[in-house]
Amino acid sequence: MNTTSSLSALALSLAALAAQAADSTPATPALIQRLAKEAATTHPSVQAAAARTQAATSAIGSIRLWEDPQLGLGTLFASNVNRQGNGDISVGVDQMLPRRGLYRAEKSRATAEQLAQAAMQKQTANELGLMVAQAALELALSDEVIRLQAENVAWLETIVKTAEERAKNPDASATETLRLESELAVKAQMLASARRQRGQFATTLNLLLGRAADAPWQSLSLPAQAQDHVSATALKVRLERDNPQLTSLRHQIEAAQADTVAAREKRKPAFSVGLQVNTYSQGTLQDTMAMLNFKMTLPWFNRKAYQSDIARADKLHEAAQGDLAAQQRTLYTQLSAFITEARNNQQLVNAYVTEVVPKTEKTVESLQNAWVSSKATLLEVLDARRALLEAHMEHQRALATWQVALQNLTALTGGFTQSSRH
Repeated sequence: MNTTSSLSALALSLAALAAQAADSTPATPALIQRLAKEAATTHPSVQAAAARTQAATSAIGSIRLWEDPQLGLGTLFASNVNRQGNGDISVGVDQMLPRRGLYRAEKSRATAEQLAQAAMQKQTANELGLMVAQAALELALSDEVIRLQAENVAWLETIVKTAEERAKNPDASATETLRLESELAVKAQMLASARRQRGQFATTLNLLLGRAADAPWQSLSLPAQAQDHVSATALKVRLERDNPQLTSLRHQIEAAQADTVAAREKRKPAFSVGLQVNTYSQGTLQDTMAMLNFKMTLPWFNRKAYQSDIARADKLHEAAQGDLAAQQRTLYTQLSAFITEARNNQQLVNAYVTEVVPKTEKTVESLQNAWVSSKATLLEVLDARRALLEAHMEHQRALATWQVALQNLTALTGGFTQSSRH
């Protein structure tokens, strides 16, 4: 095989790899959202969160305004005279009167707790969506790396054949072929390792989606470009409005405030009314007596206990406010970090696309042609090819990191909460 036929074979091999890459499915935000929705419909964590939300909803209905009435029955053991005079059968009914202030406070607390739990259900789906996004992008990056390494192995196989042709020349060095074969063996093992690693990434994604662990995955690719994110100010507004964690913490503050009101209501007296009827078992209707009772509790005896309960509720309310302020600071820090990471990798991708990769490709082409004509050494060609492979891989890593940063921004602003609705 001469040099021309070797280069033609290389061109055909690279064209086949390019066609394979063109058939891959880009891991676009739309695809990631579909996968996140699929995960939210099957993942046990979302189902558990939904069950807790339903339990909190039922808790609202368990708050009652009227307490259960009490029925009392009694009999008198005494002489006939006493039994006839006082009645020997007693029937009584007592009813606690509604404590409307306490009822409203407990209803408000239960409602706030239900809203907080519903927000945490969204947060669970949001976190799951981010995990799916990261797994999908990791799989797409793995496929990109495999394509690049397969292209490099195809290039080495062709160059080995070219070196074998050159070795037939009596003046040629026999070490070139050996060095290339060694390089080919190493890169082939790296390609095999990347393919095994790809299987692990596919398994991870399948388990998140509730699919069979060994379910096959079509080849994925990273989008040629990542979408630009909106301004930091707009993202901060969306974070405050749509982040499920902040929403849940705000409802927890409402629940703590309602608990404080309930604690104050409990220290007020409670009132009840009752009706007691006494009759003589051997007498007539005229021997029946009825008495209306009115009762109230005396909470002053437990004043210190009620004050302690109020103090506890006040401190829990203060703690809930502190939790919200602390979480806001944490999320603002994450928001700034992800914005910076996205911008840095955006600039890095642009640099690789416009500067690094094109110039490195020209260098490899020039050195390869010079080597064929014995004007460059094999070591120079291999070093340039390694640099090109590394440039391509760093370009893909930067693109994947850019996409991951944008998906993190999506999660911070509640972008995956829609996936929990099914």
